[in-house]
Amino acid sequence: MKTTTFLFAILLTGRLVPAQIFGTTANTVSVTGDAEIKVAPDQVVMNLGVEVHSRLLDDARKENDRRVRAVVATAKRLGIGDQDVQTDFIQLGIQYANDGVTPSYYYTRKSIVLILHDVDRMEEVLAAAVDAGVTHIHGVEFQTTRLRECRDQARALAVKAAGEKAHDLAAAAGLKVVGGPVSISSAQYGGISWYGSGWYGGSHGMAAQNVMLNAGGDSGGSQGTIALGRISVSASVSLQYRIE
Repeated sequence: MKTTTFLFAILLTGRLVPAQIFGTTANTVSVTGDAEIKVAPDQVVMNLGVEVHSRLLDDARKENDRRVRAVVATAKRLGIGDQDVQTDFIQLGIQYANDGVTPSYYYTRKSIVLILHDVDRMEEVLAAAVDAGVTHIHGVEFQTTRLRECRDQARALAVKAAGEKAHDLAAAAGLKVVGGPVSISSAQYGGISWYGSGWYGGSHGMAAQNVMLNAGGDSGGSQGTIALGRISVSASVSLQYRIE
């Protein structure tokens, strides 16, 4: 008799546990919120390359060094500080003939990164760098120094959008949200805008979201032919609410 009672108690407990789990997950709604802020760039990072070919390695190396020194000197003449000029990549190599054994020529490659804090002068600096010896424009990256501030704004907007979505979904189903969110996770992305590609190609893209806010500032320089536009700073959050 005691054995029967004990088995019955185990079976009863086994039936109650899944019922409790089901009740917890069934009374919630999970939503995502996305936001995007557009801000004018106030900094440009230019990744430039110098490539030289020669039948003699020493000649290729010396010519590359001469061009790099000329580019650095030009950057300083245009007011770019030492802290905003950096040699980023160095490569020496041999290009072989069709037989794969006979050297056809030697090549040297160096990349120079210039950071420009006056975005309106981008074309001027780029043209001067090419005149000084740059052979490749790997990429021009438009940035904002207000990235942290804009990400915080975008995240707050995304949370607001998610909360509104949760209440709308619950109301459409004849339910209501109870209290604040019971769980939250977030991600953010964006903050740069690219132009150009490197030695080996490549592309860059931005993702647009469903809430937009102007963060102020000029939309670009009035000089030259480059329309800088605005940088997208985005955030995405996932929230879960209890409903009844």
